Amino acid sequence: MRHARLAITICVLAAGCVGGMRDVQLSLPVRSKVAFTGHEKLYIGPFVRERKGDEKAPDLAFDVPAEFERYIRKLLRKESKYILLPAVQGVRPPTSDPLRLAKSSDFWRELGTQTGADYIVAGSIDFEVQDRTAYKMEPYESPVTGQTFYRQVLVEQTGFTYDILLNVYDARTGAPVFEQPLKDFQEKPERNFDEFTGMFANLFALENQIIGVFVPRSVKTRRMLFVP
Repeated sequence: MRHARLAITICVLAAGCVGGMRDVQLSLPVRSKVAFTGHEKLYIGPFVRERKGDEKAPDLAFDVPAEFERYIRKLLRKESKYILLPAVQGVRPPTSDPLRLAKSSDFWRELGTQTGADYIVAGSIDFEVQDRTAYKMEPYESPVTGQTFYRQVLVEQTGFTYDILLNVYDARTGAPVFEQPLKDFQEKPERNFDEFTGMFANLFALENQIIGVFVPRSVKTRRMLFVP
């Protein structure tokens, strides 16, 4: 048996050497991270704002959790066949602490009864805008002598940081069934970059990870194949 395997390996290598190799692109299926049928009734929210960075940073001019909930509804409506239930006004979570909120099964079960949902998609979000403008060293070549010097140059940049905890709860029992942390950071080469635009620039970067929680998808990969 060992000699037979060796013979097969030699034949494959010989065929590869004679025929060559081809670079091909394959599309591979990837399962969603939650084992749903894709037709369940989902209720989106509530999300709470968790400040992990500079607590003295100025408040943004828009409601971050509300915008994030609206974005997820729009994304799932576009990419899935889930039944998305309308938002209920006046829903107030018992705490703003994400860890304690995740354990508040009575709250999630009551919300599930009130909305008629099969599952609830909620969690916490922290979105920060940082002025990262600073002096940086860069090389400079003198047009007279040709020598290279280093000089300080003011570089204007704005940083956008996302820290999201996405939770999925069984609406009948209030128990958590899935948890997904999502993080992203981007810089824009401008100062005072629009905060609302920056928020959705980060969300688009995280879009594949968010939709991959709920919907099967395919990823493209490259492989080298032997050809005769």
